[in-house]
Amino acid sequence: MTNPKSQIPKPKIQGSLTALLIYTLAALVILYPVPFRLNSVLAGFPARDGWEHTWWLWFARRLLLEGRGLDDLYLLNHPVGLQHPYQWSLVCFSLIALPLASLFSPAATFNLMVLTAFVLSGLAAYHLCRELTRNHWASVVGGAIFAFAPNRLGHAMAGWLPQMTVYLYPWYALLLIRTLRHPTLRRGVGLGLLAGVAATVWAMHIAYFLVPLTLVIVGADLVRCRRAFFEERRGRYLGLAFAISLVIALPFLLPLILGRLRGGLGYLATPGIVGHSTDLLAFFTPSPYHPVLAPLGLVPSFARRVFTDEEALRAALAYPGLVAVLLALWGVLRARPRPWLWVVLAAGAALLSLGPILVVGGEPVEYVADGYRAHVLLPYALVRRLPFLDWGRTPGRLNATGMLGLGVLAAHGLADLLARLTASRWRAGLLALAAVAFILFEYLPLWPFPTGDATIPSIIRHIADRPGDGALLHLPMSRRRVNNRALYLQTATGRPIVGGEVLRMLPETPPWWETIEGLVVADPAPDVVPRPTPAQRCAWLRHFDVDWVLLHRLEATDEARYRPFVEELLGPAAEEDETLVAFPVPEDVPVLEEPRLYTLSHQGWHTPERDGDLWRRWMYNDGRLYVYSIREEVGSLRFTVDSHLEFPVLEVYLDEHLLDSFVVGERTTYTTRPFTLTQGMNVFRFHAADGCLEVLDDPRCWSDALLAPPAGGGPLPCDPKAALTTCRAFVLDHVSFVPQGDLLPGEALDVNFGDQMRLHGWRLETATLRPGDTLTVTLAWEATAELSDQYVVFVHLLAPDGTLAAQHDAPPVGRLLPPSAWPPGATFGYPVMVELPADLPAGDYRLLVGVYLWPGLERLPVLADVPGAEIGVVELENVRVVP
Repeated sequence: MTNPKSQIPKPKIQGSLTALLIYTLAALVILYPVPFRLNSVLAGFPARDGWEHTWWLWFARRLLLEGRGLDDLYLLNHPVGLQHPYQWSLVCFSLIALPLASLFSPAATFNLMVLTAFVLSGLAAYHLCRELTRNHWASVVGGAIFAFAPNRLGHAMAGWLPQMTVYLYPWYALLLIRTLRHPTLRRGVGLGLLAGVAATVWAMHIAYFLVPLTLVIVGADLVRCRRAFFEERRGRYLGLAFAISLVIALPFLLPLILGRLRGGLGYLATPGIVGHSTDLLAFFTPSPYHPVLAPLGLVPSFARRVFTDEEALRAALAYPGLVAVLLALWGVLRARPRPWLWVVLAAGAALLSLGPILVVGGEPVEYVADGYRAHVLLPYALVRRLPFLDWGRTPGRLNATGMLGLGVLAAHGLADLLARLTASRWRAGLLALAAVAFILFEYLPLWPFPTGDATIPSIIRHIADRPGDGALLHLPMSRRRVNNRALYLQTATGRPIVGGEVLRMLPETPPWWETIEGLVVADPAPDVVPRPTPAQRCAWLRHFDVDWVLLHRLEATDEARYRPFVEELLGPAAEEDETLVAFPVPEDVPVLEEPRLYTLSHQGWHTPERDGDLWRRWMYNDGRLYVYSIREEVGSLRFTVDSHLEFPVLEVYLDEHLLDSFVVGERTTYTTRPFTLTQGMNVFRFHAADGCLEVLDDPRCWSDALLAPPAGGGPLPCDPKAALTTCRAFVLDHVSFVPQGDLLPGEALDVNFGDQMRLHGWRLETATLRPGDTLTVTLAWEATAELSDQYVVFVHLLAPDGTLAAQHDAPPVGRLLPPSAWPPGATFGYPVMVELPADLPAGDYRLLVGVYLWPGLERLPVLADVPGAEIGVVELENVRVVP
């Protein structure tokens, strides 16, 4: 009896070596000049993500050899480091690169990994095609289609190394097919090991490769076998494979899963999904920058609408190639049995790569139905609702999955053609090589392959040779190109850097990076928070152990923007070249005079605006305030706020915990509840609870605003038709932390009135008045329960003999906002004005406040140990009346 295992063809070593040689030669040609300049260039466009991934290969080796976790990015975000759980999903990718990283420079390691990714992807797809077609030369063509697909070449030009490391997935598909057809213990174990490793190369490959391949292959086998699919042996070994893959992958993916379930890691979900989807026309055109086809006019004119510049090739390429498509169609028509499995994979992946809405020629397609305008929705709009898929904003990467299916179909087609056309192995080889050459010629996006500079500037080498391990502050880190270059240069210095974004910006990074970078950037104007003097800025830099400030000349405007102030602060540059200027931070600096350093976040605030002698800042929906403190202390945050909206609620968070909320009626100074300002970084977030209204970007145009326009008669000095719109919610000034011992008596007050209302503070405009003046006291009230409109606040001024000299009785905030409409938990500061009699005798008067219910005049009890509590009032302060 024939052993069923013997019926399964296995690729011969000679055939594999031949395919390996072909793919290696192809990679050397397509990637030229990268393979011949391994240490001096990086594959891909200059100043792109290649710098970041080169850094990771170096840093991952360092972490592994030091016995640290891959999430411990301790050399970034100086002085506290970063914990980045996503990096655990790169564990097998990092281990694959470890031998190369131990033998070669970081640049050479990256370039060799790129070269290897192409060659091994071709070899893996070759083995899969050989299994399915039993034809060596047809499989060579199928492997070339997958390995050098335009989408993967675009990834290489972008420097997206983990995303193009996909050679494990054809082997996974091959082993899955073998296990389904002839399940054995060895295959089940091998499948589980391979799946576990493949799941920890790049987390999104699970969604873009592992899941689609598994669903299509298992689904096809289920259709083929029907009830026989559920035989006990197949289920046992598939279950074993699944269990082994979980044992391998789950420990590294668990931090991501738990973070997602706990509602964290929201920073991994970023916008831009439509821009990273495949344009429909991209399937019908090669690169408009093709070195031969473009000059000959053989590229469709619409290609420039899809690829507006060369860098658009990074994610938008999707051309399957004329030869590959014709061979695939022939394979669908002639192969027996029909390869429907791979048709579903290729077509399904291509459809999903179009993203959530249809885009043609760079523009979303719209239609109008019954007067409603809408976009053409596509299946990915539903698929992206699946868990974790919102972390991937690049459905266009599914093209790589589709090209694997296309490669298999083309291999089927060529296998049939070769069987019909020739029995000679040499002729078959020549035809296959010609097909490979023509396919790769079609796929070529650019030539020579774009490269970035990998040389280490002499300035960096000089810093690396100097003693010390202080941090480097790169300017401006807000530019992703500077960020990526700073990461790459760290491979030469080994020193910590301020900031540092890897994959996505973690919430822990901006407070430290913006605070320290803000020390060497000139403030646009006097600000609403205290800012340090130049001498104190140097002291703060030394406090944070920053040794060097490095200004990058990657953008023409950056030097003029940053250099004058840095030179004023630190003196002339120590060294400079065409791309970098280095400023050492002086050792001899003054002692820190202030215990706190205030910085407003880059996002969320308008630039300071002057209103007479006052400088104020408008806020969008959210604005953050970073307060670094050298010691722990208890106190409150004090600020003055106004708004053009009608009674908006301003919420104040401390480290994402609600600290206090305020109803803003007019310009009022508020003081938050006491809290502990920790030693280190404290992040306050001002949040517009009711959202932010789009208004004309000039308050002088607000004819119906609650804020009065600048003084002066005549028409408003703006053109409403020309003014841009922007989002403005609140305008703040005089923001600072006040230690508890420095709080004014009224600011430290917190009195409970009958568990219904709390008096959180008061502020007296002046404590010295004359007869006939108006006494103005601002009371800050909070509703602690649902209130009725029968509550009345009274303010009494008592003469020295206890008689009532003046009074004011009214609802808690006048008639502006009835108590029943108060937002729960929000504090409302409202000025109460008491008219003093014109014949009021001079002397010291007591100011009292209380609450009663109308019409019964029943006072709310004061549940606090304060003067006057026994009669349901709070004694605020003595007021002096002078003649």
